Amino acid sequence: MIKKFYPQGKSKAFNVSYDDGVLQDKELIDILNKYGIKGTFNLNSALMKQEFAWFHECGMVVKRLSDRLIRDVYKGHEIASHTLNHPYMDHLSAEEILHEMAADRDNLQALSGTEISGFAVPFDHYSDLIRECAKIAGFEYVRTSKLSGSYTPPEDVYNWQAGIFHLSAELESFVDGFLDTDEELALCQIAGHSYDLDAERIWNRIETLFAKVAADESVWFATHIELVRYLKAMGKAVVTDKYIHNTSDRELWFEIDGQTKSLQPGEELWMK
Repeated sequence: MIKKFYPQGKSKAFNVSYDDGVLQDKELIDILNKYGIKGTFNLNSALMKQEFAWFHECGMVVKRLSDRLIRDVYKGHEIASHTLNHPYMDHLSAEEILHEMAADRDNLQALSGTEISGFAVPFDHYSDLIRECAKIAGFEYVRTSKLSGSYTPPEDVYNWQAGIFHLSAELESFVDGFLDTDEELALCQIAGHSYDLDAERIWNRIETLFAKVAADESVWFATHIELVRYLKAMGKAVVTDKYIHNTSDRELWFEIDGQTKSLQPGEELWMK
């Protein structure tokens, strides 16, 4: 029996995807680093440059992190584009959408010194136009605001739905189900805004959850782009009951009759 695995022979993958680039990201990243968890942070460079602030409905002031801090705060995690100004994109032309995407990407690359390869849609509007603009802008995936409620990675990386929102009442049971599942290439991706953790006073709740996941040695902690690139590579593998051929450009991992094996790019493995 052959089962596809994540890197290092891990059977599951875990990622958190947080939007907007606010001050609370610093505390969240401290917690992620404590447990060895990788996050993807979707930033609006124009609003961060302004250090834009607004009042949350609970009365708390929410403030964007200064763009001068991007390189240091998000070190070791993925930065992705979330548009320059967080607009309602259903009101924009193709040219305006491309500007919001490409200018934000360029700003973030200059500020972070890293490649910006992913895009997260602001608000809940998604369309074929956004999808095509993201491809033109050179992004490798689009994460939408829709939620899958599933542990199955999306087949369409340009219409990617995270598994669950971090304020869901079912969050703990969703994560427990993920840790218990034997689904092939199971993925748990949690989306949110770190200011919610202050507004709802749930820092302890989220840290307890992260500690539980981190204690499971079967879980691979990955950024969103790492997930996308690995799953794309795995999708190129030729897997039959007689042999496996890794036609991708990266090492791939499998469980074969209960034994964990990896295949280098171009390698073939024939069954005994």
